[in-house]
Amino acid sequence: MAASAPRSVDSRKSGANDVPWATLAVAVSLPDLGELLFIGATASWRLNAEAAREHQALDLADLDARHRRDLPTIIAGDFNASPDAASIRFLTGLQSLGGQSTHYHDAWAVAGEGSGMTWSTENPNARSGVEQIVGQDSHHRRIDYVLVGGRDAHPHISARVREASLAFDRPIDGVWPSDHFGVLVTLDVTGRSKTA
Repeated sequence: MAASAPRSVDSRKSGANDVPWATLAVAVSLPDLGELLFIGATASWRLNAEAAREHQALDLADLDARHRRDLPTIIAGDFNASPDAASIRFLTGLQSLGGQSTHYHDAWAVAGEGSGMTWSTENPNARSGVEQIVGQDSHHRRIDYVLVGGRDAHPHISARVREASLAFDRPIDGVWPSDHFGVLVTLDVTGRSKTA
């Protein structure tokens, strides 16, 4: 697998500029299939920063549109927003933002089993962060995603989501790897005739 030089976007936004958020995009060559654009993203974390996350979601869609390849784009990361947030609804095609629309498949919504909660007080590493940010004893949200480019943007090659599961959601030798659970996704990538 070869990769092109990465592109980055400064995702700091007014009202949520306390951490230097950045998004990284790289074109990855898959043998016998072609190139796909992989975007590693994060978004503003404060509970009241959805306006900043909306702008960051628009930046993601623009970054994809400028560097898109034939293979469906994969956007993955910690979006700090639950599925009903405007930023996620925009990315999954359920609402427009700023007069723009887009659509990515939320891999968990397509093929995930269970709740998919990725930030939870069940994880000891998350408890202090939940206390500091949310101020509640029990808190569980799905805020980490794998998003897969849709057919409108990639009419000739599809990436079907076959499985989505949590990763790092159990301790290993008593150690929790992160304060978030990861999302592991299996995709089938297939081409179609350009006349189809």
